[in-house]
Amino acid sequence: MNKLLFIGNTRLGDAVMSSGLLNDLANYYNARVTVVCGKVAAPLFEDCPFVEKIIKINKKKYSLHWLEIWNEIRLNKWDVICDLRSTPIVWFVKAKKRIVLGSRGDKIHRVKRLAKLNPFEKIPIPLVWISKETLLEAKKYLYKDIGPFIAIGPTANWPAKVWPSDNFVSLIRRILNFKELKDCKVILVGGPGEELIGKELCEKLVDIKPINLIGKPILPTAAIFSLSKIFIGNDSGLMHLSAATGIPTLGLFGPTDDRLYSPTGKNALFIRTPKSPEELMDIPNFNHRTSPSLMGTLTVEMVENRVKDLLLRVK
Repeated sequence: MNKLLFIGNTRLGDAVMSSGLLNDLANYYNARVTVVCGKVAAPLFEDCPFVEKIIKINKKKYSLHWLEIWNEIRLNKWDVICDLRSTPIVWFVKAKKRIVLGSRGDKIHRVKRLAKLNPFEKIPIPLVWISKETLLEAKKYLYKDIGPFIAIGPTANWPAKVWPSDNFVSLIRRILNFKELKDCKVILVGGPGEELIGKELCEKLVDIKPINLIGKPILPTAAIFSLSKIFIGNDSGLMHLSAATGIPTLGLFGPTDDRLYSPTGKNALFIRTPKSPEELMDIPNFNHRTSPSLMGTLTVEMVENRVKDLLLRVK
């Protein structure tokens, strides 16, 4: 069995998009894998059967975290190193083969970019590994409710990407009348620190009583997606995670580029604001961390019709 070092991403969405490449590399080289990735992305690999070690990136000033990681990996003799970060340390570690992703300046989808690193010479389709134990944990969060479920992702890592909560409220009320989604239970998902959005939606949907799982761990959330009929949510890591489970997934885009980050898979679609990211962010002194939502021109009717398109597609 070969030893593969996979230097991956910091963010969850990027890590999910690279999961198919990791799977193909491990199969092609018959390898046991050590993954280097960010703390947020690390749980994605916990149930992966061929990953034997996860090294978390603890970011430090002057990129000194890479020195710590080098100390952890330098004594190993790797058969293959795949580096998605173009880090200098891979050239100071013994390896029979190095696979390094180049500059991110090109304007092609982040999953398609990885095809050039794939020994099978194909686009690596993202996936997620879910153990029986994780599935059992997920079911505990559902309070013995057997569904069916609609997963809603109303959060994102910066406010400009967040579709207004009132729009989500209106959309949920409308799609619950669809025959394909009749009698579904609504689940709200999101990351730690985003709980206030879930609380706000629950107050506005008090008659529907959604299950608020915002802030729950990543892998059980993925397991919940696998039990759901559909996911609808903002461009986020959870959107990519949903698509990787194979369920119908609709991503909502505005100031981020769907050409690069749209959800991947045969059951995935996206819809965006009428204006492009460049047009939306053409604001004096624009700051993505402080800008309010730029998703207002994406109407409830537009998203509702796209949900119909997605449901027809997966019939």
